[in-house]
Amino acid sequence: MLVDALADAGVELLTGVPGGGSNLAVIDAARARGMPFVLTHNESAACMVAATHGLLTDRPGVAVVTRGPGVAAATNGLAQATLDRHPLVLVADRVAHDVADRVAHQRIDQLALAAPVCKAVGTLTATNPGGVAREALAAAAHAPAGAIHLDVDVTDPGPSDLVFTPPRAGSAGPDGAPTSAPHRDVHGARDLVARARRPVMLVGLGAWPATEAVRTFAQGVGIPTLTTYQARGLVPDDADVAAGIFTNGRFERGLLQRADLVLAVGLDHVEPIPAPWPSSAPVVAVTATPIRDRYHDSAVVLLGPVGDSLSRLASAVDTSGWPPDTAGTARRSMLDDLRTAGPAPGASSTAPIGVPPVAAMDLLQARRPARSTVTVDAGAHMLAAIPLLEVVRRHELLVSNGLATMGFAIPAAIGAALARPDEPVIAITGDGGLGMVLAELETIVRHDLDVTVVVCNDARLSLIQIKQDRDDPSPQAVEYQRTDFATVARGMGMVAMTATTTGELDAALAGPWRGPRLLDVAIDPSTYPAILAATRG
Repeated sequence: MLVDALADAGVELLTGVPGGGSNLAVIDAARARGMPFVLTHNESAACMVAATHGLLTDRPGVAVVTRGPGVAAATNGLAQATLDRHPLVLVADRVAHDVADRVAHQRIDQLALAAPVCKAVGTLTATNPGGVAREALAAAAHAPAGAIHLDVDVTDPGPSDLVFTPPRAGSAGPDGAPTSAPHRDVHGARDLVARARRPVMLVGLGAWPATEAVRTFAQGVGIPTLTTYQARGLVPDDADVAAGIFTNGRFERGLLQRADLVLAVGLDHVEPIPAPWPSSAPVVAVTATPIRDRYHDSAVVLLGPVGDSLSRLASAVDTSGWPPDTAGTARRSMLDDLRTAGPAPGASSTAPIGVPPVAAMDLLQARRPARSTVTVDAGAHMLAAIPLLEVVRRHELLVSNGLATMGFAIPAAIGAALARPDEPVIAITGDGGLGMVLAELETIVRHDLDVTVVVCNDARLSLIQIKQDRDDPSPQAVEYQRTDFATVARGMGMVAMTATTTGELDAALAGPWRGPRLLDVAIDPSTYPAILAATRG
């Protein structure tokens, strides 16, 4: 009945690391229904594979793990799905109810463990498992999407159930209404919009269901538009109104501080970095889901279908206060600031000089196929990669933003390659992030996926090193021994190359974009402090 529910929801495959018992029964039943199982090496990675596959196929991803250590190891993957708004259902067995009073081995309260990082948790018993499974699948996909954890225990005499995790205390009223701002009717929003002459639009991940409406609105009124990391491509980078990236960092601060209105469309407050709100202009928040956090004090919240709200505001928008090509000028200025970021005066590096990160990402953008998916791991390389990669379509670039976890890019690339088998996938990671999921290179090889892994290898946690006390830095906290990832990858069956100069990297990137391969790129980290200052401030 569980697998019937998965099939009815359009689930195409399962991932995970099974134990025995009901794990294997679920996998066998799924295989009988034409749903293959993708074995990974790590439960958290399995969740990220499944959640990414779910995001790209518009249906929940499903991972299967064993009780005890399996569920415990999966918690980071659950948190990633929930905070990055990816649809995921995790299915696990547990110590059976009929022996739980005498079996302590691997017995933990799995529902209590998973609840803080899930939208809901529940138990599938012999009573109505199919109905609760369908409810769980629907809940995982319902905006904002996230993770659902299910224990399977057919010895439990009680009914199957699903318990939703309550919102954070004080974040919303009992009816779920947002408390961060008062509601007004659309006339109040139109009045604010009509008084503005220099409006700016911020587009977040909550706007994806209304992509065409947002694009039509932005182009029709000519409003300079900033997109969050997870909304990249919603307004294509080559559009006249594309003004760059919004993270609430230094990059976009100049444009926002000149604006006399901020129109926040689908902006999920999990997306911006935790910096003070930069604008004194009034905010009109257009959202399909309640706002539950006080990131900024919105003057007006329009809660409802995004396309409908924008259509009601369009005729009131006036951008006459902006000079011609304001959006293009802002975006070019951001990229110029990034490309001119150099080493701090007197800076030195103990690592061998390699490829500057900006040069590496410019080469990658120039060489990557026109139709390819890119996954980017958390780390200093991300600050160069995300702005320099041009994105023009839906989920062409994938990044963990809400959780910002290392170890995301490789499993996300596996999920993307399984969801988009007809196009190459590029995973950009650092040596730290790759180290967390290194064994998943074998998963890429075993399934012969068209994944190119680009490792920005500087043998350190560069982003954390920047945050260290400059007067008393501790290399033991941030530096690794340099690893030859190309040799490791070859041992797992990958084609692998190393690059220590821009010329070597250019030659490596010119190769075929088919099959599993890895590029171990020696990165010169000396410009990272300037890149951080240029992008985040």
